[in-house]
Amino acid sequence: MSDDPGRQSETPAEEASALAQSYIQITEAEATPLDAADAIERRDSYGRVPVLVRIRRQPPINPVWLLVAIGLAASGLFLPLVAALKAMIIVGAVVALVVGIISRLVIRVPSGSVGLVVRAGRHDRVFTAGNHWVLPFYALSHLVTQREIAFDVPVSEVRSSDGVGVAVDTLLTLKISDPVRFAYAITPGDADQFVQAACQDAVRTLVRGIEAMSALDLGSTQSDGMRQVIDPKLTAYGIDVSGVAFTRVTLPAALTDSLEARRLASLQLAEQTETYALDRRKIADQAALIAQEAQSRIAAVEHEATAEALRLAKMEERILANPNAARYDFESAQLRVAEQLAGNSRAVVSLGAGDVFPRLLLARETDPAAGSTANTTPEA
Repeated sequence: MSDDPGRQSETPAEEASALAQSYIQITEAEATPLDAADAIERRDSYGRVPVLVRIRRQPPINPVWLLVAIGLAASGLFLPLVAALKAMIIVGAVVALVVGIISRLVIRVPSGSVGLVVRAGRHDRVFTAGNHWVLPFYALSHLVTQREIAFDVPVSEVRSSDGVGVAVDTLLTLKISDPVRFAYAITPGDADQFVQAACQDAVRTLVRGIEAMSALDLGSTQSDGMRQVIDPKLTAYGIDVSGVAFTRVTLPAALTDSLEARRLASLQLAEQTETYALDRRKIADQAALIAQEAQSRIAAVEHEATAEALRLAKMEERILANPNAARYDFESAQLRVAEQLAGNSRAVVSLGAGDVFPRLLLARETDPAAGSTANTTPEA
């Protein structure tokens, strides 16, 4: 339905025709030689730039300048003017006529395109971009773009080798390699349909030969193979395929959800495996550190025991070498203990009872706890 209340509603057939026209990607336009350069750059209501511009046939003399020349000539011949003014007007008419003829002697081809020139209704030559001087009986018939053309081809519900429906969007990069053949061998609308059909057939053949999951990994190898299949079919109409790209591959929603769940589970499993490996590494590092500390302690104890054994060995050597000195030291220690205990009223010192009491007193001096519990001898 139209938003304009003053406009009649379109019929379903008209709507379908408009939809079909909007999807055509290789389009053409019509223009005069004067506005042909603008026409090949002008976008239509759907944003498309024409690939080919057909030039309306023009008379050998520009009609505007021809009318100016006729008007000036009539004025100079029939108006009651002085002879000098009449001569000037007639000269102006001749100049206008010459300009009208010269404007038809130059063919201008805009950059990014080529021009097809006809003579006596038949194709004669191809002009590249620029200004070209020709005789009046040569005329520009077509402008054909030389820019690359992006052509989108959607293909839906193609059964893969495992029976899954796959939708593939493909983007072709086209270029008009032979403008004469393209302009005269096929119309732009038919070329559009032919490119669509050739690409869709190649995509269907490709998808039927692979599994659905493999379709997600379509890349340069498959695109090069498709280009080699499509290009010979289009070359017959002057079109080259310079590139093929897969822009989107869509699987059924249920299969996609299952695939995403599997990938998520795989990522979670990989994360858990990494965490487990990290924990094992931490435990191994801690065990190694504990073992290293234990070895350090063992080494320290062994070193201390070795030092103590060495000290005792040295002491034993000194005692063996000087037994009298050792006995003197021992007896001196006994006397010092006895002197200390002599001032203690609770302690008993016996000087004639052999070595037993001094040793006991010496033991009490060296061990205070023992002195608190030892029995005292009654005084004689």
